[in-house]
Amino acid sequence: MSEMNLVSLEASQSNLPTWFDMAIGASILQYGQRLATRELLVNTLGNIAVRTQCPFWKREVIYTKHLGLSLEESGLENLAVLDMQSDELLHGRCRPSLGHQMHREIMRWRPDIHATVHLHPDDVIAFYAVMQWREMRYVSNDTALVMGKPPCILGEGVNVELDVSVIGRCAGDTNCIVMPGHGITSFGRDLSQAYHRAVALVAEIRRLIICQQLSAATGTPIVFASEDDVRHMYELGEQIIYGSTCS
Repeated sequence: MSEMNLVSLEASQSNLPTWFDMAIGASILQYGQRLATRELLVNTLGNIAVRTQCPFWKREVIYTKHLGLSLEESGLENLAVLDMQSDELLHGRCRPSLGHQMHREIMRWRPDIHATVHLHPDDVIAFYAVMQWREMRYVSNDTALVMGKPPCILGEGVNVELDVSVIGRCAGDTNCIVMPGHGITSFGRDLSQAYHRAVALVAEIRRLIICQQLSAATGTPIVFASEDDVRHMYELGEQIIYGSTCS
């Protein structure tokens, strides 16, 4: 975390309610800086949401950034906490952006999901604008392991930030929603896993772009991972990447 954000972290602690989970707040700021370092944040667009059980309120709540600034600019004073069920603002200067309803709806449909990451990566938007894929293909032998399930690539112009009804039709079958022309939303059992899936998909799209360029320059066809191999990677990813037997 940058020196400026550490100062902001310390300065804002005194204004937080006693029930505020400092570990979750700090993790959102930390992963926001990691995304900024990877140049995956664009102005105020992009957000992180983390769900947890709050002993004080005796209910599930969501920690996220409020609207009007970027994750890379945020301190603890810029985080909002909302009731998972009612969407009531329990803490914060103001509410998050409209996109918060997408994060909340994903978590509503997926009880196993406790964190989401929403980004607008240049490479991803450019790739789908040209290639117009509706199913994901891979050139690497590890990205599908991290993703765990096939990305759900929506139709052009479909924006689940504005119409969350789409989420119920795809959330159970994916760990990452791709909105061509808009961005991606990845999700995981914790923030680390959601982050891994976001950066893994972006990295794979960058590989695909390079492969397209090399293929066009040399006339050599692209070798994609087979459907069987990809299916096995989805099935084995949790054990291979995270170690399902780890204590």
